[in-house]
Amino acid sequence: MRKTKTEALKTKEHLMLAALDTFHQRGVARSSLNEIAQSAGVTRGALYWHFRNKEDLFDSLFQRVCNDIEECIQHDLECSDGDHLAAFRLMLLKFFERIENNSIHNKFYTVLFIKCEHTEQNAAIVALMEKYRLLWREKLNTILQNCIAQQSLPTDLDTETTIIYLKSTVDGLINQWLSSPVGFELNQVAPRVIDIALDNLKQHTLLRKAV
Repeated sequence: MRKTKTEALKTKEHLMLAALDTFHQRGVARSSLNEIAQSAGVTRGALYWHFRNKEDLFDSLFQRVCNDIEECIQHDLECSDGDHLAAFRLMLLKFFERIENNSIHNKFYTVLFIKCEHTEQNAAIVALMEKYRLLWREKLNTILQNCIAQQSLPTDLDTETTIIYLKSTVDGLINQWLSSPVGFELNQVAPRVIDIALDNLKQHTLLRKAV
């Protein structure tokens, strides 16, 4: 019997979550499509009906989480009455809240930072990760430009250096907490780190363009 579109979408979501669990448990390189299909309780053929290969599955999983984040960004902007800096702060706070409390986001970022081996076998997936990092960089640049336009950040802000600084701060905090979650309370540390970083964007002279 032919599946309806709704049933097909549910199966695809189920497969992505099964893949996430498998990647989280075994690492990306050691996870096979057979194992993912078994975890999802479907045949290998059913998995191939939705995904061409492991890279396609990983890409779909990435898009799924990115869509969640994009929806949250839009919601946060609306809640901040169009104040882009306030929305950015809220976005970062919610980002860390989801990593701590949302099992899908927690597993996903654990896979990205800890369970995705940078090996020749994983080259295609590492390339996908780089693609999404570039998209995140473009998103950060847009946010910063909007803040500058609203004069909530200095007009002479060096956005290239600022993006490197922000990514280093955010990625560093994620990696440190995921590597040792009992080391500190993320919900207490993250807001302080975010406010320090944003304060530096507004005040630190080394984040200004060279004259």
